[in-house]
Amino acid sequence: MVPREHGAYAELLFPIATVLLGGSPTTSTWLLSVAAVACFVSNEPLLVLLGERGTRTKRQESSRAKRALLVFVLIALGAGLAGLVLAPRGVRIAAGFTILLGGGLVLTAIQGLERTMFGEALAAAALSSVAIPLGLSAGLGITATIAVALIWLVASSLGTSIVRLTVARTKSRTEEAHAKVAFKRGLLMLACLVVVAVGVGAPFGSRVGLWVLAAAVPVALVVLVMAALRPTTRRLRLMGWSLVAANLCSLIAVVTTLKIIQDFEAVEPTLPFPMF
Repeated sequence: MVPREHGAYAELLFPIATVLLGGSPTTSTWLLSVAAVACFVSNEPLLVLLGERGTRTKRQESSRAKRALLVFVLIALGAGLAGLVLAPRGVRIAAGFTILLGGGLVLTAIQGLERTMFGEALAAAALSSVAIPLGLSAGLGITATIAVALIWLVASSLGTSIVRLTVARTKSRTEEAHAKVAFKRGLLMLACLVVVAVGVGAPFGSRVGLWVLAAAVPVALVVLVMAALRPTTRRLRLMGWSLVAANLCSLIAVVTTLKIIQDFEAVEPTLPFPMF
């Protein structure tokens, strides 16, 4: 009764790890993190009960799925409500936005649209948005917090896009299908170049909180190389591990940058001259 979509683990755990390692987590932060993980793992028993894992699995595992779903939902409600009670008002507003996206994700699962492009995009948005209430509760500034969520949204979107593009290229049989895949590949490479340009230019900007955007560069570079090399589906496992390695590099970069930003913000008021 655990989610089978291994990429989704990274989409949730990397934003949570970023906040816990890069911020100053409070009791509210830990409780909200537990609630987010509980909501995530409740997805699998829900899919079983909806029949998305097959009628045979639903028939054989429905009782266990109901128990698992009940336990996960109770944990999510208990930890989530306790975390929101202890959190400032801004965190509650941000959590409402994340809950809204999560509700939309549940509706896509009910409609059987979880594996569509829309469903995967919504999943990336919902899971990366977890960083916003967590970041605010951990003392990160609003600019840095939104930047963190944006980094992992971009990383998830690029990773999902290159995998879907690889599968589509393998399945394409006509000239029209090949042309369509080539067009999408060009758009993906352009998006990667834009992300790299923004990331490289971020440290030179005047907003200190946006320096963290530079952490998106490793994932964008890896996806750019994959798009240029055009691997087949036989390389999906290698692609997956390459994306994990790139995400780990981004995690290290973003956590380090957050610590630098916090140290800078602590020292800046004591400087006799403005830095920016």
